[in-house]
Amino acid sequence: MLIRWFEIPVFDFKRAVDFYSRVFTHVKLDIVDFNGVAHAIFKPRNPDKNFDMTGALVESKKLTSSPGVVLFFSANVGMNEIIERIKINGGTIVLEKTLIRNYQKDGKAIIPQNAIDGNVGYYSYFMDTEGNKLGLYSNN
Repeated sequence: MLIRWFEIPVFDFKRAVDFYSRVFTHVKLDIVDFNGVAHAIFKPRNPDKNFDMTGALVESKKLTSSPGVVLFFSANVGMNEIIERIKINGGTIVLEKTLIRNYQKDGKAIIPQNAIDGNVGYYSYFMDTEGNKLGLYSNN
């Protein structure tokens, strides 16, 4: 699978959750706080059917304009090598390979099984040569 996860930035979280809940009635949105940022994760209503890919609405209060949807490419074939190829070929790494963790209010970090594939995972952000912000996801 090429695309593993997507993030849709939203300014009015409640309005966006209402909109997507009414439009896509075959999914439910699980509301979670991840590192102080509200996320509404798309989940199938029918538990017998799994999505091959999922994503979330992500509250973006600090932005004045939308940066656009962020797609996360699967990097299970070798995230470190992909990052090096991005650099060599004119892209920019915005965030190096980072373990997915959730910081609690007391400052402690937990390493959750993530919503992408239920595994511990890693992510990275990069800019392509055309100015698009994209992500990488790997479970190793």
